[in-house]
Amino acid sequence: MKGARSGSALIEFALVVPMFLLLCVAGVDMARVFNSAMKLTGATRTALEYAGVNANTASDVNGIVNLVATGTGNPSGLSVAVTQFCTCTVGGPQVACSSTCTSKLVYVQLTATMPFQTVAAWPYIPQPLNLTRSATIRVAYPPPGGGGIG
Repeated sequence: MKGARSGSALIEFALVVPMFLLLCVAGVDMARVFNSAMKLTGATRTALEYAGVNANTASDVNGIVNLVATGTGNPSGLSVAVTQFCTCTVGGPQVACSSTCTSKLVYVQLTATMPFQTVAAWPYIPQPLNLTRSATIRVAYPPPGGGGIG
Protein backbone atom coordinates (compact mmCIF):
# COMPACT_ATOMS: atom_id res chain seq x y z
CA MET A 1 0.00 0.00 0.00
CA LYS A 2 2.78 2.42 0.91
CA GLY A 3 4.62 1.77 -2.35
CA ALA A 4 1.65 2.85 -4.47
CA ARG A 5 1.49 6.30 -2.80
CA SER A 6 5.16 7.03 -2.32
CA GLY A 7 5.55 8.92 -5.62
CA SER A 8 2.34 10.96 -5.42
CA ALA A 9 3.89 13.74 -3.31
CA LEU A 10 6.70 14.10 -5.83
CA ILE A 11 4.24 14.33 -8.72
CA GLU A 12 2.11 16.92 -6.89
CA PHE A 13 5.25 18.91 -6.12
CA ALA A 14 6.32 18.75 -9.77
CA LEU A 15 2.91 20.09 -10.85
CA VAL A 16 2.71 22.88 -8.28
CA VAL A 17 6.27 24.28 -8.47
CA PRO A 18 6.07 25.63 -12.07
CA MET A 19 2.80 27.44 -11.28
CA PHE A 20 4.28 28.86 -8.10
CA LEU A 21 7.39 30.05 -9.96
CA LEU A 22 5.23 31.65 -12.65
CA LEU A 23 3.29 33.55 -9.98
CA CYS A 24 6.55 34.67 -8.35
CA VAL A 25 7.99 35.94 -11.65
CA ALA A 26 4.73 37.75 -12.44
CA GLY A 27 4.73 39.35 -8.99
CA VAL A 28 8.33 40.50 -9.35
CA ASP A 29 7.63 41.89 -12.82
CA MET A 30 4.59 43.85 -11.66
CA ALA A 31 6.55 45.17 -8.67
CA ARG A 32 9.26 46.39 -11.05
CA VAL A 33 6.65 48.15 -13.20
CA PHE A 34 5.17 49.79 -10.11
CA ASN A 35 8.62 50.86 -8.87
CA SER A 36 9.54 52.39 -12.22
CA ALA A 37 6.20 54.20 -12.42
CA MET A 38 6.74 55.64 -8.94
CA LYS A 39 10.25 56.79 -9.88
CA LEU A 40 8.84 58.51 -12.97
CA THR A 41 6.09 60.16 -10.90
CA GLY A 42 8.59 61.40 -8.31
CA ALA A 43 11.01 62.69 -10.94
CA THR A 44 8.21 64.51 -12.76
CA ARG A 45 7.02 66.08 -9.52
CA THR A 46 10.54 67.18 -8.58
CA ALA A 47 11.16 68.73 -11.99
CA LEU A 48 7.85 70.62 -11.85
CA GLU A 49 8.59 71.91 -8.36
CA TYR A 50 11.85 73.29 -9.74
CA ALA A 51 10.08 74.79 -12.77
CA GLY A 52 7.45 76.47 -10.63
CA VAL A 53 9.86 78.51 -8.49
CA ASN A 54 10.13 81.52 -10.82
CA ALA A 55 10.32 82.57 -14.46
CA ASN A 56 14.04 81.78 -14.68
CA THR A 57 13.64 78.17 -13.58
CA ALA A 58 10.49 77.80 -15.69
CA SER A 59 12.50 78.59 -18.80
CA ASP A 60 15.41 76.26 -17.84
CA VAL A 61 14.30 73.37 -20.05
CA ASN A 62 17.66 71.55 -19.80
CA GLY A 63 17.54 71.70 -16.01
CA ILE A 64 13.98 70.35 -15.98
CA VAL A 65 14.87 67.49 -18.35
CA ASN A 66 18.00 66.66 -16.33
CA LEU A 67 15.97 66.43 -13.12
CA VAL A 68 13.61 63.91 -14.73
CA ALA A 69 16.51 61.91 -16.17
CA THR A 70 18.37 61.86 -12.85
CA GLY A 71 15.28 60.89 -10.88
CA THR A 72 14.49 57.96 -13.14
CA GLY A 73 18.04 56.64 -13.37
CA ASN A 74 18.47 57.99 -16.93
CA PRO A 75 16.96 55.01 -18.79
CA SER A 76 17.46 54.69 -22.54
CA GLY A 77 14.45 55.88 -24.49
CA LEU A 78 13.34 58.45 -21.90
CA SER A 79 11.33 61.21 -23.56
CA VAL A 80 10.60 64.50 -21.81
CA ALA A 81 8.48 67.29 -23.31
CA VAL A 82 8.37 70.67 -21.57
CA THR A 83 5.94 73.34 -22.73
CA GLN A 84 4.94 76.73 -21.39
CA PHE A 85 1.62 78.44 -21.79
CA CYS A 86 -0.07 81.50 -20.35
CA THR A 87 -3.56 82.55 -19.34
CA CYS A 88 -4.97 85.90 -18.27
CA THR A 89 -7.20 84.39 -15.58
CA VAL A 90 -7.17 81.19 -13.56
CA GLY A 91 -8.77 78.51 -15.70
CA GLY A 92 -9.09 80.91 -18.63
CA PRO A 93 -8.21 80.21 -22.24
CA GLN A 94 -4.59 80.08 -23.28
CA VAL A 95 -3.08 83.27 -24.65
CA ALA A 96 0.30 84.08 -26.13
CA CYS A 97 2.86 84.55 -23.38
CA SER A 98 3.89 87.80 -25.08
CA SER A 99 0.39 89.25 -24.58
CA THR A 100 -0.15 92.01 -22.05
CA CYS A 101 -2.65 90.84 -19.48
CA THR A 102 -3.20 92.65 -16.23
CA SER A 103 -2.52 89.44 -14.33
CA LYS A 104 -0.77 87.03 -16.69
CA LEU A 105 -0.36 83.52 -15.28
CA VAL A 106 2.47 81.36 -16.62
CA TYR A 107 2.26 77.57 -16.54
CA VAL A 108 4.77 74.81 -17.27
CA GLN A 109 3.50 71.47 -18.53
CA LEU A 110 5.72 68.40 -18.40
CA THR A 111 5.12 65.05 -20.07
CA ALA A 112 7.63 62.26 -19.47
CA THR A 113 7.52 58.84 -21.15
CA MET A 114 9.79 55.98 -20.17
CA PRO A 115 9.86 52.57 -21.89
CA PHE A 116 9.87 49.59 -19.55
CA GLN A 117 10.84 46.05 -20.51
CA THR A 118 9.33 43.25 -18.43
CA VAL A 119 11.33 40.12 -17.59
CA ALA A 120 8.87 37.89 -19.43
CA ALA A 121 6.51 38.55 -22.32
CA TRP A 122 3.05 38.62 -20.76
CA PRO A 123 -0.19 38.34 -22.72
CA TYR A 124 -1.98 41.67 -23.28
CA ILE A 125 1.01 43.71 -22.02
CA PRO A 126 2.86 45.50 -24.83
CA GLN A 127 6.63 45.25 -25.12
CA PRO A 128 8.09 47.67 -24.24
CA LEU A 129 5.50 49.02 -21.84
CA ASN A 130 5.50 52.84 -22.05
CA LEU A 131 5.02 54.54 -18.69
CA THR A 132 3.82 58.14 -19.07
CA ARG A 133 3.33 60.90 -16.52
CA SER A 134 2.02 64.36 -17.29
CA ALA A 135 1.50 67.32 -14.98
CA THR A 136 1.19 71.10 -15.00
CA ILE A 137 2.29 73.73 -12.50
CA ARG A 138 1.78 77.48 -12.33
CA VAL A 139 4.97 79.51 -12.06
CA ALA A 140 4.84 81.03 -8.60
CA TYR A 141 7.10 84.07 -8.50
CA PRO A 142 8.84 86.45 -10.86
CA PRO A 143 12.62 86.11 -10.97
CA PRO A 144 14.76 88.23 -8.68
CA GLY A 145 14.60 91.80 -9.96
CA GLY A 146 11.09 91.37 -11.41
CA GLY A 147 10.17 90.57 -14.95
CA GLY A 148 8.65 87.41 -16.28
CA ILE A 149 8.34 85.18 -19.29
CA GLY A 150 7.33 86.88 -22.49
